[in-house]
Amino acid sequence: MLKNQQPGATARTWAIFGVATAVSFALDLVTKNWAVANLRPPQGHPWVVWEGVLEFAFAFNRGTAFSVIREVEYPIVFVPIGIAMLVWIVYMVRRAELDRWGLVALGLVAGGAFGNLFDRFVRTDAWGHHGVVDFIVIHYPWGGSWPSFNVADATLVVGTLVLMWKMTRQSK
Repeated sequence: MLKNQQPGATARTWAIFGVATAVSFALDLVTKNWAVANLRPPQGHPWVVWEGVLEFAFAFNRGTAFSVIREVEYPIVFVPIGIAMLVWIVYMVRRAELDRWGLVALGLVAGGAFGNLFDRFVRTDAWGHHGVVDFIVIHYPWGGSWPSFNVADATLVVGTLVLMWKMTRQSK
């Protein structure tokens, strides 16, 4: 992940990071807008992609990612956490010499953070509560399902996994 060079971000560094961030953020916004338009009740209904495995079903999440905590009285508390994460990511891009995959991974995390922050500021439910649109549901073969999530959550997880993989490879 880190190269043996002097720290500092180049134009190429910012371009790779910026494209990864913008693409993941845009993909999240487009898919959430599609979910609101096509899945949100009362007009919309769940869309089964793969019977018993994958479906798209509208959910409005006032809690944490993957609905670990389902509803928070004041979800605005997540905003400073998201902003702090974005500041740390920009610091990492600026200070560290990252390879292409490290920059893409940080871009995926940043794009996901932007996507969910955007929702927390802009999207509201019927009662005016702010939250995040989730719509991807993966069912377990033995019954039940993983909590619904969105593209931002997926890019956050994938970016984090790539960073962890890169760090374990670097430490060897």
